[in-house]
Amino acid sequence: MKGLLHDIQVLAVLVLVSAGIVSCSKDLPEAGDAEVSFTATIPAGSRTRAFGDGTKVNTLVVGVFNGSGEVDRKTFSVSGSTIDVSLTLAQGQTYSFVFWAYNKSCDIYDTDDLTGIKMNAQEQPATLKKAETADAFFAVVKDVAITGNSSRSVELVRPLAQINVGTIGSVVPATFTVKGVPDTFHPFTNTVSGETNYTWDFTRTTGETFTVDGVEYNYLAMGYLFAPAEGMQVKAELSLGNGQAITFPQVELQANRRSNIIGRFTDQ
Repeated sequence: MKGLLHDIQVLAVLVLVSAGIVSCSKDLPEAGDAEVSFTATIPAGSRTRAFGDGTKVNTLVVGVFNGSGEVDRKTFSVSGSTIDVSLTLAQGQTYSFVFWAYNKSCDIYDTDDLTGIKMNAQEQPATLKKAETADAFFAVVKDVAITGNSSRSVELVRPLAQINVGTIGSVVPATFTVKGVPDTFHPFTNTVSGETNYTWDFTRTTGETFTVDGVEYNYLAMGYLFAPAEGMQVKAELSLGNGQAITFPQVELQANRRSNIIGRFTDQ
């Protein structure tokens, strides 16, 4: 009997020790995760007080991809030129990232698939103020092997061409149509695809101006369109409230560049 009691006591001690080991292990951090941080920056020159200043951007979407596709998506608020991004990712894995900064209230972009962001031709703005909300920026970081906590910087750029249409004459309501423009942007390859006609119908005028080579022009139309990094030429038409119509057979579009269409289009 004494031997049996001794064995029971030893067994009880072993059970208590095992239980203690299990409870202590719960306090240890997860060894399989790492904190990955990015400092995403919109170029300071894009955040100035003018059309095309980038100040209407208020949201950053970050898509996390592995070999199977998008595995996570996080959203961060934008209030300045720099956005701090923090992600918890599995160690031993390799990920790629798409950064898309835009105005959340803008219905122009379909971002359900961050590998092919689409621009909706039916949601084009009717005022220049609304046109500013279509401004957007992107960046891509590819093939990051997660081996521990890390941080890195990434600079965003526009995948868009900005078109400014201005006159040195009086401001009148204007409709501007651009033909054969790409409607889809592919961040990972920095390429565009598709072909769509876009129309901006500005029935309300603005007192905003822009300057080219020291000459000040009154805005008739302004907007953003997807364009290849190497540039392309498209056709455009300008219809004015005074009944005048003007055709532009070759308008240069290039990502992250401005195209100015200027002249004395009114008061002729």
